[in-house]
Amino acid sequence: MFPQPRLIRFMSRVSLLGLLTALSVVTWSTPAQARNFGGVIGFASNGTGEPPKGFERDCKFTWEIPCHCPPPTVTNFKFATGCSTENVEEAKKDAPNACTNLCDQARNDSGTGGGVAGRPGGSTGGGVTLDGAGTLAPLESGGYVGFVPFKLEPIGHTWEKERLAEELVQRTSVPWVRLQGLGESIQWEDPTGSAAFVQAYWSERGAPEPIGHCKHSLQVACPLEDVKLGDSLQVCSGESDTDAARIAETSCAPLRYDALSRSWKTWGLYGFHNEGPYRAPSATVRAVGPQKFLGYVPSSLEVVGPYEDWSKLADELLERTEGTTVWLSGPVKYYEPKE
Repeated sequence: MFPQPRLIRFMSRVSLLGLLTALSVVTWSTPAQARNFGGVIGFASNGTGEPPKGFERDCKFTWEIPCHCPPPTVTNFKFATGCSTENVEEAKKDAPNACTNLCDQARNDSGTGGGVAGRPGGSTGGGVTLDGAGTLAPLESGGYVGFVPFKLEPIGHTWEKERLAEELVQRTSVPWVRLQGLGESIQWEDPTGSAAFVQAYWSERGAPEPIGHCKHSLQVACPLEDVKLGDSLQVCSGESDTDAARIAETSCAPLRYDALSRSWKTWGLYGFHNEGPYRAPSATVRAVGPQKFLGYVPSSLEVVGPYEDWSKLADELLERTEGTTVWLSGPVKYYEPKE
């Protein structure tokens, strides 16, 4: 938010109506700017050769490149297109970014399961976040590899999963790591006694064995049934009861968002052309029908919408999350404007 102007000095000269008018301008300045500058940055396709209908405003200038996601990613992408309202150079820059980012998201969607996350280091005072987090996965042949978002090459191979998890945290600046394909009773070395974990489970089957050596644990209900991960979470912290409670309060929404997003078929990016360090898309627009769109935020169980105008929903999500980009998902045909 921009700093609010000093209005007190004008109170003797401005009427009450005038003051309310001034306040309304201040209050709505940020959303107006988001709607002026937000737009489609890029998308991936199977070879249509042109932007989807209705993208003409944001894709005035385009640049298309081949985009084939490496195995084991499962996707029908063949091309990635960068979009710009300014010039071809900007579109040309965003095309490879769109390919890399969307392939990374597709790789996550192609993975096995979810519902388990770990924090290899101590508490940062915040809750659980998986936006931009790395992924640690076991290999069938033994050992582990890691993946950093928006980089297609794996990190590893290593037998020291704890050290690999720390490296993923350092590379992403996200304290949490997705533990993919790792189930109950993982032997986890925690020399500092500050690691933490959260696991989804079905309450009717009983709580799983904690990961590692758990000093502080608790179980909480969580609406994960719709993503087939369970209905409860087990939280484990080596640090304190307070840390475990904070994790419990903040873990349900990001785990649910992460699991739900695997079925949304993400294909586009909307937001701001950002010159600084890349930030993970902070929310998702999902098309569920013609001119019917829902918004999902990783930190909330609330669904935003439905909206008829997907770009207004995208701007709303950018404003709520203070993000730079959001994902576009669901059938492309639903994004076409009414005839």
